Amino acid sequence: MPRAIESALAQTFSDFELIVVDDGSTDHTTEVVRGIADPRIRLVGDTTNRGPSAARNQGIREARCRLVAFLDSDDEWLPRKLELQLARLDGDSDPRTAVAYCRVYTYDDVAQRPVHEFGEPREGALFHDLLAGWHPVTTSLFLVRRAALLEVGGFDETLLCGEDYDLWLRLAQASYRFVGVNEVLVVKHENAGVQLSKDPVAKLRGHELMDQKWRATIIRHLGRGAYRRWRARRGAFLQQAYFVRVRDAARSGQRAAAWRWLLAMLKLLPWSRAYVLRAFVAAILGPRAHRAVTHVRAALARRFRLG
Repeated sequence: MPRAIESALAQTFSDFELIVVDDGSTDHTTEVVRGIADPRIRLVGDTTNRGPSAARNQGIREARCRLVAFLDSDDEWLPRKLELQLARLDGDSDPRTAVAYCRVYTYDDVAQRPVHEFGEPREGALFHDLLAGWHPVTTSLFLVRRAALLEVGGFDETLLCGEDYDLWLRLAQASYRFVGVNEVLVVKHENAGVQLSKDPVAKLRGHELMDQKWRATIIRHLGRGAYRRWRARRGAFLQQAYFVRVRDAARSGQRAAAWRWLLAMLKLLPWSRAYVLRAFVAAILGPRAHRAVTHVRAALARRFRLG
């Protein structure tokens, strides 16, 4: 969390307020914020943890500016993030343009290497793209007009997972347009600590709720085949969460827990087939051998990139 705050305060565009929502967090948010002497920071919230959607909605309500950007506690902005997104958003003449985002790469804090970069941004009316399954990887990419957020009702607080994807769908459904900055301006940190995105139980519930909300709309606009592909893609995200649990348990020497998560993954075949073998290897090898395999894979990846 200190890294996220420092990256916000280091922006080249500096005329903003930084609202930090403490929703009963366990990472000493209040103490960290009170230790930073910067008048742009405003701490809000209480000791009740009602989930990420409620925390973000409180930040939206508290905001005094016409634009709202999001920054999750595990992520960081690169210095020109706000500057370039503001220029891109304000430079667009269409009054329905309300959302600006950028490229990102994810960084594995355990392997200490970049693992993925989100591709070139799409622009315009993106409702069908989003319905078909296109999904930016983190809320931290976005800068959105506050009036548009309030119009669609902000984040759905019943969703423990997928709430950002649901919001982009509703903004696009309301005919708001998206623009993008074709530069990497955000770093998303993986394995940086306890993350809701790792929780397969929350992901499973979120998957079910998203299916209930959007199934009929997807079928109406894109057909049943597109819906089956959308459901399979969402299922793959769910299985990734199960695999992370297996891998983390193996790394920490909790062999029994690794096998429990692997068995839970097997119950959701065929969605999990892309991860089952890797999870099986992790559960069998244990922490030392699994770390060795991880480092070998990282070394080979670096060698092929350099070659």
